[in-house]
Amino acid sequence: MNVKKTATLIGVLGILISSCTPGEDAGDQHGADLILSGAKIFTSNTQQPGAEAVAVKDGRFTYVGDSAGVLAYQSERTRSINLEGRLVIPGLVDSHAHPGYIEVEQYGQISETNEEDLLAAVRKYADENPDDEWLRLCCWPVGLYVMGNQGPKKETLDAVVPDRPVWFVSEWWHSGWLNSKALETLGLDENGAATGWVKEGTAWQHFVAHFPIRDGDHKKSHEENMVTGLRLLSESGVTTLYDAGNFGYENVVYGFMARLEEEGNLPVRYEGTYQIFTAERLHSAVPEMKRYRKEYGGDRLQFNTIKLFMDGINYNRSSALLDPYTDNPGYVGDTTLSVEELRNFLLELNTEKFDIHIHTMGDLAVRRVLDALEQAKHIVKDDFYPRVTIAHLGLIDSADVPRIKELGVIANYTPWWFTADKDDPLKTWLGDERYENMYSPKALFDLGIDVTFSSDEWWGGDRLPTYLNPYFGMQVGHTRQAPKEWREEDDNAVRAPADAALSIEQLIAGYTRNGAYQLRMEDQIGSIETGKLADLIILNDNLFDMDSNEIWKVKPAAVLMEGEVIQGSLP
Repeated sequence: MNVKKTATLIGVLGILISSCTPGEDAGDQHGADLILSGAKIFTSNTQQPGAEAVAVKDGRFTYVGDSAGVLAYQSERTRSINLEGRLVIPGLVDSHAHPGYIEVEQYGQISETNEEDLLAAVRKYADENPDDEWLRLCCWPVGLYVMGNQGPKKETLDAVVPDRPVWFVSEWWHSGWLNSKALETLGLDENGAATGWVKEGTAWQHFVAHFPIRDGDHKKSHEENMVTGLRLLSESGVTTLYDAGNFGYENVVYGFMARLEEEGNLPVRYEGTYQIFTAERLHSAVPEMKRYRKEYGGDRLQFNTIKLFMDGINYNRSSALLDPYTDNPGYVGDTTLSVEELRNFLLELNTEKFDIHIHTMGDLAVRRVLDALEQAKHIVKDDFYPRVTIAHLGLIDSADVPRIKELGVIANYTPWWFTADKDDPLKTWLGDERYENMYSPKALFDLGIDVTFSSDEWWGGDRLPTYLNPYFGMQVGHTRQAPKEWREEDDNAVRAPADAALSIEQLIAGYTRNGAYQLRMEDQIGSIETGKLADLIILNDNLFDMDSNEIWKVKPAAVLMEGEVIQGSLP
């Protein structure tokens, strides 16, 4: 679709399509708290895609339509503002975020890219920190040590640090490199079988037990990081988010979020979770979610959706594939749960009335999720409760795309991942054909599947404001390129497939009404509609007709949540 033509049509639709039934009697029509008129409003409502004006009363939209019709809602107490053609979109939903995990882990930074220098840096760090019981480091390069299904060895670390446990996290964070002393301390070296390379849940289950937030300075920095993350999301127009987990720090995170809400300082609607990253954690998921609701739940802080890691990531060789890794014939990886185990858990969630959000990276993981869901729905028939979201979907077999639609699965993506990298080792590990078909939600959109978008950012650092920024996601989802400022002069590659670029309409839908649906809030948020909560964003730039290489620089002029300005200011 031509987005410039669409932008023009928005204003026309706003004139032609008016909400003529405010849903209130005549005595209440005259007394809106706020009127915004003269705008180009993209409502994200398929029944009324465009408008010129809105009226807000008691935190909800009471009118959506043209500028002439909104005058009926004007009274002496109404604040009325002409937006002079500015673009207005609904408040955004970040459907897979980690605000509670931003820089919570404290590591010594090792940046060397060859083995000799890297090991020398490890030795130097150990010498400079003689009092540290554990040496916690980041980030060893996967391409240096991962060959086939083999990774770094404990003996290599033993040679430079034999006397203290070392936990060395990879650049992708889904695996750790441990020396013999660490394996012994964690009880992972039974019968000498452990190699030193621990992946996914095997590593994460030890985080809280061995690396709690021990001191006041760490607690203070963690809380400051959480506040920073929430502020950045709120400033960008995110009014609602799903926290996809904190790897064992849930009580710390949700206790703090509950405190923020009690103090009136929680700037977003926040849905927390419990993470299942080992099969053993399956049994504690529902009881823990019920406890979170009781201990931490509030108006804005909710707990409705459990998070499951069905597999890992391709860079770890922990994703589950239908066909072997190209450089390791015979190895396809495996899933955390079998089809039967997941089916039974879905049946439990159906009884307990919880939804589920499932991490998948490989096409085998996707296949097993769909198989389990199909079996569960066959047993329950028409009253199946859980909404099932599959996140990331790095690889999907073409035969499974229609099944996603048939089974009512929600597909969650992180659009800023959709860039091309000429040096990406996955090109070798997966082969060109699979690599070039990764991260392609357009086919799902075209089938009418509910696709949602997210930041999935937790690393922190200088680029935290960029990676949390939904307009960065919109730009990359639309161009399938990194920003031009980040590219080399000879590297203007667009990520394949070439026809997978998403329209601005699709991207906004994924960040608004589809995200609301994922969180069971479609009756309250996600679109600018009469009766819904008045979440909206006023932009000085028009996303539909601006330079697509500049979208990531967009900053809202104002963000309103339930009719109140929470960021910026009204013109």
